[in-house]
Amino acid sequence: MAQELVTNRRFQEGKAGEVPVGWTARSPRSTLAPRFRLTTRGGARVLRASGNGREDCVGHLVTPVILEGGRTYRMRARFSISRRLDPQRSLLFSVYAKDFNDGIFRYTRSREGKIHGENRFPVPGEGAVQAEVRVTFRASASGSAWIERVSLEPCAPVRPRLVRVACTQGPGSLQEWGAVLDAAGAQGVDLALLPEMMNGTTWESMVGPSAQLMRAKAKQHRMYVAGGIYFYDNRADRLLNRVPLFDRTGGLVGVYDKVHPYSPEILDGGVTAGTRVPVFETDFGRVGIMICYDGWFTDVAELLALRGAELILFPNAGYHRSLVPARAADNGVRLVVSSLNGPLGMWDTAGRDVQGPDLDATCFAGEERTFLDPRETTVGQIRVLTATLDLSRSPSPHNWGGPMLSAPGGRRNRRDQLRLLYRDIEEEVLEPRARRPPG
Repeated sequence: MAQELVTNRRFQEGKAGEVPVGWTARSPRSTLAPRFRLTTRGGARVLRASGNGREDCVGHLVTPVILEGGRTYRMRARFSISRRLDPQRSLLFSVYAKDFNDGIFRYTRSREGKIHGENRFPVPGEGAVQAEVRVTFRASASGSAWIERVSLEPCAPVRPRLVRVACTQGPGSLQEWGAVLDAAGAQGVDLALLPEMMNGTTWESMVGPSAQLMRAKAKQHRMYVAGGIYFYDNRADRLLNRVPLFDRTGGLVGVYDKVHPYSPEILDGGVTAGTRVPVFETDFGRVGIMICYDGWFTDVAELLALRGAELILFPNAGYHRSLVPARAADNGVRLVVSSLNGPLGMWDTAGRDVQGPDLDATCFAGEERTFLDPRETTVGQIRVLTATLDLSRSPSPHNWGGPMLSAPGGRRNRRDQLRLLYRDIEEEVLEPRARRPPG
């Protein structure tokens, strides 16, 4: 049985109304301190964390632990909440050492209404590491959490999740795209991405020549294939800029329809904008798609990341390359780009270009590479880049010992503002407020 490191992890020791034995309450300022108290709920002893009447309250319940450098640990938490509490905003379960920090970043809710959080992480270095486990409560004036358990124990290392990906640069005919997919298949690629409008501006159906080609090559080479077409929906009389994703059997995983068509596509071409931003489950991880003009806006990439996408495919006719590392780093996702008229490329969760990971001197990911063996070849006139990406690790572009002190990289509970601004943005987009004249 694994060794549990947290003293009084179930909060059974201590007097009602006081902090648990082995734990200490701390706050940066006494007037901001939330309330941590042992209580009974549903017949069981629990730790209650609650607000102090101030929305900007913040404080921690802390217990010391000793970790071993070079080992991997599993942190778990289980709790329930009041109706007024958002756990992503108000609760953090974390580990802090001198040069290391990590914690829990995703929660799930059980059928019984209990909320569970879990994460595994390696501790760098070697020998004994003095650390502390923190339960942080913040940003809730009157909400409460009833915490049943916080645990930390050694576990097996996190295994790499490797996926070999191919992307392209340049236009091609369907025959040429077939040759590209054959070359990718010969390299053992798991996922091949073709560009937007792979068959030009020809209107097609989901049984048209482009879809048939992608389906057949996906099945032939046992790999996922995606590429862009103009899809005409005869039943709804709609023209959509679409990217279908096919699996290793040639089956359709799903489709993404461009949410932000380029203005001439709508005004002159009669394209209808898509309205859904799906995330697709594959046998190696969760994949999202955005297309060309989507890249000028922040919303599609952000929504994909919040919905769990680990890899975003970005086929396009052309794009602004400097925006891509921002989309990757802001959201903690990998981006794979295939372009008709622009450069190909892949970027990791720190916004590092796999072909030039050290080009940006302001990137302080502080972690070894999460990509391997990038290779660029040509198939006819089409350039092809392949690389192996490790989806098991997602470093931040500014990583000061770990994700608790790093740039947020898409983590929900690393958003530290008191309120989200999306409604304000929506109001400004849909109906700008009256402005006073300057002066």
